[in-house]
Amino acid sequence: MSNAPKHLKSGSECPPLKEGQLRLYGMRFCPYVHRAKLVLAAKNIPYEEIHINLTEKPEWYLKKNPPGQVPSLEWIDNQPKETRFIPESLIVSDYLDEAYPQTRLQPTDPYLRAQQRVLIERFSSVVGPFYKILRGDPKEGIESINKGLATYEEALQNTYFGGSKPAMVDYMLWPWFERFPLLKDAGFQFNADGNLPKLAEWVQNMENNESVQKVKVPFDILKKFIDGYIQGKPEYDIE
Repeated sequence: MSNAPKHLKSGSECPPLKEGQLRLYGMRFCPYVHRAKLVLAAKNIPYEEIHINLTEKPEWYLKKNPPGQVPSLEWIDNQPKETRFIPESLIVSDYLDEAYPQTRLQPTDPYLRAQQRVLIERFSSVVGPFYKILRGDPKEGIESINKGLATYEEALQNTYFGGSKPAMVDYMLWPWFERFPLLKDAGFQFNADGNLPKLAEWVQNMENNESVQKVKVPFDILKKFIDGYIQGKPEYDIE
């Protein structure tokens, strides 16, 4: 049985925010939340997780974050003493890397940092087709996703995109690679023709990464959620 907290929805009350505790608002199956959780795990940052039902969003969450998206961070700062709030997966991840400088995930060299950010920003060439396939448009989606992946095969010049160990760029790309098996029934299989050997090795290395393993959602549970999501009936509290 799952120990995951329930997703709070419309009509719920916001749990009291404790002083000295970092809070992550998320949704258990969201790849963007997955990004933030990978960073938190890689940097060994303690936090409280509050799950949000994205179909019936709590009124109190919409007051904090009108678009209603996740992830977001919230905490009580002491200087000055006030509640602080940050939305958006990339902004959240950047903040965590700056505010908790142990185990830095981004290069200090501005040029290398810019190069890696380009890889993150252009990953829409994979993310967009991923959702096309998931929502029932495999023909165009599979062609586009393979084209996008070929770009990343060429860009991968080391064990990881960040060098000899996983960096911010690796964690920002990973959530969709972990979800590729969801597309199997639609006819997409990662590296089906063997043309992505470097990426295939990267995937194996990432799967063995401690932070990746720590925040991974069991595939059978993820698949159940996605099946409901595709039908327009997502079930957030699957066990």
